[in-house]
Amino acid sequence: MLTLKRVLGIGVSWALVWLVCWTLVAAVSGAVDPDSIDPGEGWMFFLVFGPMGVLTGIVFGALLSWRRQPGAPGAAGPALIVVVGNGLLATALVQVLYLGHGDQGLFANVMMALLFTAIGGAVTAAWLPAERWWLGRALRRAQN
Repeated sequence: MLTLKRVLGIGVSWALVWLVCWTLVAAVSGAVDPDSIDPGEGWMFFLVFGPMGVLTGIVFGALLSWRRQPGAPGAAGPALIVVVGNGLLATALVQVLYLGHGDQGLFANVMMALLFTAIGGAVTAAWLPAERWWLGRALRRAQN
């Protein structure tokens, strides 16, 4: 089982990748169509996507902990497809909390949740190599 500290670490690191992804989306949107981003919307961006990313990351870390199979120390870890599947599931579970927001209706919110879930899978695929690099670096440092 992963410890609570590890789950929270996964949550924060996953949320950072999530925010970088959405910051890139906002930057491209702002460059392509500057009128699409209203003044002051930047802070709202962090107020919505920040907690969403942290919650998703923590759920993701908990899923990894719950589903983790015992293995040999230093094993490569779960396969990419398994980790991305956990990222998709975590994102979908957190998106349920956001279905009632706004005034566009449930169908529009469900479609947005599906889009966010797909992006959550992509964020997880980007997160995994960074996580493996960081763990390998920590392991090498501990051995020296």
